[in-house]
Amino acid sequence: MESFSQLEAFTQVVAHRSFSRAAERLGVTPSSVSRAVVALEKRLGVRLLNRTTRSLSVTDEGAAFHARALTILADLQDAERSVSRARAVPRGRLRVDAPLALGEQLLAPALPEFLRRHPDVSVDLSLRDTYIDPISEGIDVTLRMGKLPASEFTARKLGRVRVVVVGSPAYLARYGRPSVPDELSGHRCLMYLLRGHPMPWRFRTRDGSTVTAPVASQLVAGSGEVLRRAAVAGAGLTRLFEYSLAADIATGALEVVLADHELPAVPVYALHAQARQPALKIRAFVDFAADLFRRSPYA
Repeated sequence: MESFSQLEAFTQVVAHRSFSRAAERLGVTPSSVSRAVVALEKRLGVRLLNRTTRSLSVTDEGAAFHARALTILADLQDAERSVSRARAVPRGRLRVDAPLALGEQLLAPALPEFLRRHPDVSVDLSLRDTYIDPISEGIDVTLRMGKLPASEFTARKLGRVRVVVVGSPAYLARYGRPSVPDELSGHRCLMYLLRGHPMPWRFRTRDGSTVTAPVASQLVAGSGEVLRRAAVAGAGLTRLFEYSLAADIATGALEVVLADHELPAVPVYALHAQARQPALKIRAFVDFAADLFRRSPYA
């Protein structure tokens, strides 16, 4: 490490044009800085600095070497930081906000595993289907679905979740099972309300484009749980995320319709405040969530 000490002494002398000020910066004596620079020049076989009793200047060789020395020292600092980060442990309270059904069905069951891996992290989890200002709410990580508006947050795509159209056996026995999206116009449909507007039912065609099905709403609600319950009760067909309907599909309380017609999957993102080095607890959670969605059967 003596070579790096010599490099540091030399770069500080160049930066401050003074052995004494370089020594103050490094917390050593001026004579030790002078010895380090002399040893470096001797090892390299060139003069790096022109010294007189009144002035100090950098030689051409010294200027060229100085640029390389700065790069070497910066790389060393990066390597040291990398090792320090690897040894550091995520800790502290982490506040997470997520959509209600996503949090209940996918995130909550996996949280015990996250806490087991990171025992020094505690989690405050808020679940809601309304949009919030994460900064004013003090939220560290926000999970969001769908297309993201431009914002000052860092966003990482975690994965996608599938969407299905379902109806109860009683409803399908009474009104029939649609075979193509165009037939939805003759059905009672239960639609999700987002920001004051019913979400359109879009399907992907064979050429990759999307078409909007002609849907007549029997019920519009801003709660997926309300729509799920209404569908189970036979009120109509609804279009929701597959993970929120998995239990009802498994028991036969709801049946998937239009299975041969693809509904575009919805992307899921983790948002957090921009930072060159996000807190370890944030990085740990976002990495965990990304792995969770990679393994999800509903992605």
